[in-house]
Amino acid sequence: MEFRQESMLERDIAFHCGPALAGIKSANLFCADIKKYPFIYDGIKQLNKRLNRCGIFFLILSENKGRVQILAYRREKLEKYLTDKNILEFLHSQGYPEEFSLDNYLNILKSRISDYCEFPHEIGAFLGYPIEDIYGFINHPKEGCLYCGYWKVYDDAEAKRELFKRYDICRNCIVNRVEMGIGLDDLFKSA
Repeated sequence: MEFRQESMLERDIAFHCGPALAGIKSANLFCADIKKYPFIYDGIKQLNKRLNRCGIFFLILSENKGRVQILAYRREKLEKYLTDKNILEFLHSQGYPEEFSLDNYLNILKSRISDYCEFPHEIGAFLGYPIEDIYGFINHPKEGCLYCGYWKVYDDAEAKRELFKRYDICRNCIVNRVEMGIGLDDLFKSA
């Protein structure tokens, strides 16, 4: 089946961000090639218009070397995750202000991504990674990793394998529906 470019964008977003779109994960990251999607900025604007009312948001974090980094997130779920005591304590240790504001925190993250050659460590918190795996990566980036899936796992590998399987099933289900011609806004309008 042939897709319009907009449908291809939705399919790629479904593939890379399915768990966040479905609300079983707070956020996912998608990297889009501007050559493949020269309309990416307008495409993201249109997706926000259609999906913000469902609680799904897209934020362009950076553009570098012809690629655009996009954060897809469920606003309510991300706010809840970032205000978890342990996650908030971690973010404060990374220089985030004591007073929580999701928009402010996202702006700080966006600024830091554009200032660094690599992603700052706190990206894991924004992507909903468990705190033990965030600290594991910071303290032992090359050793101690028990499993690598949606992120590097440093604790409770079996439970994370099961979680990653759920993410895969979710992603595949959403991708299949988009490939059948169902738009993301139709999939999540009642979410």
